[in-house]
Amino acid sequence: MNKYEGHRERLRKRFLMSGISGFHDYEILELLLTYVIIRKDCKKISKDLLNKYGDLYSLLKQPEEELKKNNYISERTAVFFKVLFSIFEDQLYKKIYNKKITISSNRQLLDYLEFSLLKRDIEIFKVLFLNTQNELLKEEELFHGTLDRSTIYIRELVKKVFEYNAKSIILVHNHPSGSLRPSQSDIILTKKIKETFENIEIRLLDHIIISEQGHFSFLEGGIL
Repeated sequence: MNKYEGHRERLRKRFLMSGISGFHDYEILELLLTYVIIRKDCKKISKDLLNKYGDLYSLLKQPEEELKKNNYISERTAVFFKVLFSIFEDQLYKKIYNKKITISSNRQLLDYLEFSLLKRDIEIFKVLFLNTQNELLKEEELFHGTLDRSTIYIRELVKKVFEYNAKSIILVHNHPSGSLRPSQSDIILTKKIKETFENIEIRLLDHIIISEQGHFSFLEGGIL
């Protein structure tokens, strides 16, 4: 009998009893690894992988070639990770793709944004590009790091808008600190982007902040 099987069985029973609530990231990954790595200490492997890549999302999005550079990550395990990532990301994305977005009240949109931005250890600036019917044309992560006018290049936003022939945009970024309060830099930047895009007849529909506490809409908060 595998000497780790007792621990694995307890982990599975704990999940069946209470779901993912109360699980650390390494325990979630450890549970997943028990189905593809048979006779190794999955707890140590999961901790090593998270130490290297930072969080589950960043790990799962790694290319297969990168994943296979790690000890105990076979082709089978790498494929398992890529299937999971496709289910989580692509299928959630397809649920909102070419659907009319009702700004921040759209639960599927928020589910997707929370999945892609929660647990990231740096600020990610994401832009949703929409057509005249508010249908999603494209979504991109354009900038990483604390938001200010020196890191967010408005000309790059303008270039992307014309590239996708978008008529409106929604800005989204995360707060790894957990706070939902927009910073002064967030507010100044948002107003500057709105002013710039109004001059070229592109609408800024909303700016949404995502954190562990939920979400904050600049539109609903009266800032836009």
